[in-house]
Amino acid sequence: MVIVPEHEQGEASLPVLRYVTFDAEIGRFLVTRSDEGLRSVTFARDLDVGRALSKLTRGKRVLAVEDRISLRRVVDSIREYLSGGRTGFDHGLDLSDTTEFNRRVLEAVRRVPYGSLRSYKSIAREIGSPRATRPVGQALARNPLPIVIPCHRVVNSDGTLGGYSGGGTDMKRRLIEIETGQIGLELADGERETRERIRFLLESEPATGDEARRRS
Repeated sequence: MVIVPEHEQGEASLPVLRYVTFDAEIGRFLVTRSDEGLRSVTFARDLDVGRALSKLTRGKRVLAVEDRISLRRVVDSIREYLSGGRTGFDHGLDLSDTTEFNRRVLEAVRRVPYGSLRSYKSIAREIGSPRATRPVGQALARNPLPIVIPCHRVVNSDGTLGGYSGGGTDMKRRLIEIETGQIGLELADGERETRERIRFLLESEPATGDEARRRS
């Protein structure tokens, strides 16, 4: 990674990766943006920004430039979401580093409505690969833009939460609580009460094919 002061950027020909950091109730955030759109959202309670930036730029030659001005709208939108005042994001995204399959998964997940949950299986069906439940999970584990692409809305069919790329299962529970008002999902993963409440939220999952015919 090459970090160059902003006043020296005109002398360099490397692509610019703009970034901003900020603190919120659920942890510290690092957001990056290329000229094409948002590249990443990284957050954790104990986020090491330098290490996270190094990981994001490993093997690339880019100028990493802190830019609070051009990323202010993104920061404000994430803060609004975390306070319950926003239900979606309209920022342009740069998914150029993702595979075609992963991009299809992320685009499908981006369409999951606020406050709703879907299963990994239903996302696999939506992208036309009904047997690809595990690859869907792997694609979401590599989601570079958690919250903006709401992979926290995808859970296991049995009512367990599954993994989460944005800081682990506890963070996933917290985001579902913000959206659904289902307070108390911090029960140990897999406990009966948690499973039943999550499966209740999954009842709104669209039925397709044989399932739709069985329900009719």
